[in-house]
Amino acid sequence: MPRTQQPGSRFRRIYQRLGAAELSVPEQDEALSLDDLGLESSEKRVALAFGIYSRAGLEKAFREYGLIQRLEERGVGPLELRLPLEDAFRPRIILWSQRYQAVAADISLRKTTGAELGLPPPLEACALLYMDSFALQHPGRSFDWNRPPMPGQVRPGLAISAEILELMLLMARRVSAEGMALTPNTFAAAWVYSRHFHFVDGAAQGRFVSLRRAGRQWPRWLLAWAVELGCVQAPGGAPVPFVPSPMVASFTRRFERFFDDKAWRDAVKEYSRLPLSIDFETLQDRFPWDLMPPGPPPDAVAEVLAYDPLAPA
Repeated sequence: MPRTQQPGSRFRRIYQRLGAAELSVPEQDEALSLDDLGLESSEKRVALAFGIYSRAGLEKAFREYGLIQRLEERGVGPLELRLPLEDAFRPRIILWSQRYQAVAADISLRKTTGAELGLPPPLEACALLYMDSFALQHPGRSFDWNRPPMPGQVRPGLAISAEILELMLLMARRVSAEGMALTPNTFAAAWVYSRHFHFVDGAAQGRFVSLRRAGRQWPRWLLAWAVELGCVQAPGGAPVPFVPSPMVASFTRRFERFFDDKAWRDAVKEYSRLPLSIDFETLQDRFPWDLMPPGPPPDAVAEVLAYDPLAPA
């Protein structure tokens, strides 16, 4: 059975070191003590995200984990962490690039239960941290053929999504959730999440494995577009699309038992054996050249996509 890949030991040590007082710390120019913050008062604690995180405390955590520094090293800094709290239990975390006056990272979170994911008893009542959206981009760069756009991408990514997801998993633990859940909108997004997350539906997990295998000899972005454009097919020519479906990363033994269930494993096994292939003729007709970087793609890709340098963009 699959096991959720847990955050690395360095992150876990930092997590254990950070306490409630540090995560709830007020802004430096606010002369407020912890008593002033009302940490023992449920009425005042709602001013903190999930009753735990202040804006300054969350920024301290991001810096302790080294994530803000790593992002700034990629040329998007200096960064400002923003924490809008229209609803303290549905926070939005924004890393704002002061250099480009644009968003570098944008994460929306909320707490839910297993019932929303269609989990059976007793998991239907378990608390989960749900990530409604996750955007990570370099607002000052454009795509090139070393890193072409994935479906849905507006700007190139920052190659740090795995570390940020690890921090979100630790946040889920901090807010007393048994796991973290999300629903990827695209096959490309599911690939990013698959290091830590598994589909609740065994058939969806199996289809995802088959889709990945269909393009194993091609760049990930090319396979992502083939899936997005309906160009991955089963024997007989029927397209096999990616259908958004909930994924979860779990921390508890009862979640492990769910993924060890024979029905889930049998469904994964059955659907992961689908002999899928890319229909390159259809992909040539549908390929979105207008979204691609200028100039020719790599030779092997240019050949299979029938790239025409004289064709209008």
